[in-house]
Amino acid sequence: MSKLRKSGLVLTFILLLVSVVTACGSKNNNNASSGASPSASASASASASASASASASASASSDAGATTKKVTDGMGREVEVPVKAQRVVAIANFGDLLALGVKPVGTINYYLDKYKDEPEAVAGIESVGDQEADNEKVLAATPDLIIVSNYFKPEVVDALQKIAPTYATTFGRTPYEQLDDLAALLNVEDGKQAFLDGFKAEAADAKEKLKGKIAEGEKVGILQFWSKKIYEHQTKVFTPLYEDIGFLPTEHVKTLTKTTEVTQEAVPANVADADRLFIMVDGQADIDTYNALKESAWKNIPAVQKNQVYLVDSGHWNDFSAAALQWQLRDVVKLLSK
Repeated sequence: MSKLRKSGLVLTFILLLVSVVTACGSKNNNNASSGASPSASASASASASASASASASASASSDAGATTKKVTDGMGREVEVPVKAQRVVAIANFGDLLALGVKPVGTINYYLDKYKDEPEAVAGIESVGDQEADNEKVLAATPDLIIVSNYFKPEVVDALQKIAPTYATTFGRTPYEQLDDLAALLNVEDGKQAFLDGFKAEAADAKEKLKGKIAEGEKVGILQFWSKKIYEHQTKVFTPLYEDIGFLPTEHVKTLTKTTEVTQEAVPANVADADRLFIMVDGQADIDTYNALKESAWKNIPAVQKNQVYLVDSGHWNDFSAAALQWQLRDVVKLLSK
């Protein structure tokens, strides 16, 4: 996928994060791929999730032999979907589906590109468009269920609905909430539990590997370079670092209530108490920008002076999905174990 086209979709995700992330629950999600009043919004998300799950459950229990069930999606639509979908096309939530053990038959190039270093994960999955769905390609994939997000335009969802039952997830939910919703929709609770158990074990292993490499009470700052701008996100976008590994947030990050654009000049003060700094970059231009800043405006940042700045893949870390939880955890172990 070209850098220009990919940038458009991720920038959309960041802008959505700005408006929605503050409404997320205990573990953040707003879109691209990654990454918005906490209690009110968390309550709404939980309620919506419970509603969708209850709807699916009630329908299925009313007729044990039914092949379809009615569920309420993130757009408030009642949708009749397969009880056990066999051919899912994922225009959203691709990483969450893989985490559940559900391999879509098709997705857009935006997601396929994220897995360019994991070809086995996407082997056999058809491209059904670049940043957006190409309806002819979606039709050719013969899906029995299409997954989108509720930030899609209604007319786009209506067009996909004419191809196959189309379910809209709720943008802004945390990866864990998305897994709950999708597991109930697809009847793969065992897949969800397998992922949660596996991730818990992987996080414990990561913490063990990092013993002696991280001091008690170390703070980290996390920035994202994108489209010649710099963004900061709430801690719930990076729960593997804060909740699983045990880093502490900077004092500035504790004040954030949404994804926020920050100037180059403001960064040094914002990360002055960070022992380590992770910067999400996308390509050589972002790397060049950081290299120039560390020799000039950012040269007095403590983490820069200690050479404890780590450049990470923006496409992975901003995905705000179950896949992003794994990517963040694995990257930290890899980078800090060198």
